[in-house]
Amino acid sequence: MGYPRHVALMCALLATPNLSCANNQASQPTPSTLPALKVCDSLLPDAAARKLEDLTGLKRFSEDGKEDTKAFSSKLRNLEETHEGWEEQELCRLISDIDESGREKRLIVSVSFWWSDIEVTKPHMETTRQVRSGKLTLYKLGARGEARDNGATIYFPCARESPPQSGKVLRAGLWTANTKLTGQAGRNARITILNAAARKIARQLGCLGTANLPEMFHKTTR
Repeated sequence: MGYPRHVALMCALLATPNLSCANNQASQPTPSTLPALKVCDSLLPDAAARKLEDLTGLKRFSEDGKEDTKAFSSKLRNLEETHEGWEEQELCRLISDIDESGREKRLIVSVSFWWSDIEVTKPHMETTRQVRSGKLTLYKLGARGEARDNGATIYFPCARESPPQSGKVLRAGLWTANTKLTGQAGRNARITILNAAARKIARQLGCLGTANLPEMFHKTTR
């Protein structure tokens, strides 16, 4: 890793024997990392945390932003009836590398939630086409669960009332890049991670009982 820009500039301009570039480089703080079980406010249980390790090939992660899950869930509920609630709300982002200024170089995993109209969960021709071409795998989760080679999505009911009468669903999204697992194994890992995240948010919102987010699930045969 090269020197930070301001240190490199000082070394180039100042011919001062007492200026130690090596010492300045060594003094730069090393970002803290977390095991999979601790990332995103301890979002993932053991099985899903292992899937995160398998998917990324990493044992420890740097967080490039996260929210407290209880506060995040409360915010989602408060935004349910607003325009902002229909915009993507990122819960957590994990990276593996950062540059000298602390900015991300390589995105690994991002988890988000937002509200959507229930109409998006209905079957349509594009979904059928992608499933038949092997680009998409469907799962028996929520109103609709799906995974592809760079992410996963679960739509699940999470109304205030029970039984749910709302025309909305909560949409959980997972985006990944530079991951290790490919093909169906990668898709299974992505949907397992996202389902665990969705279960925690649903539990905090009081809708886990009607969300259809079981711990054990299977892909569909469609």
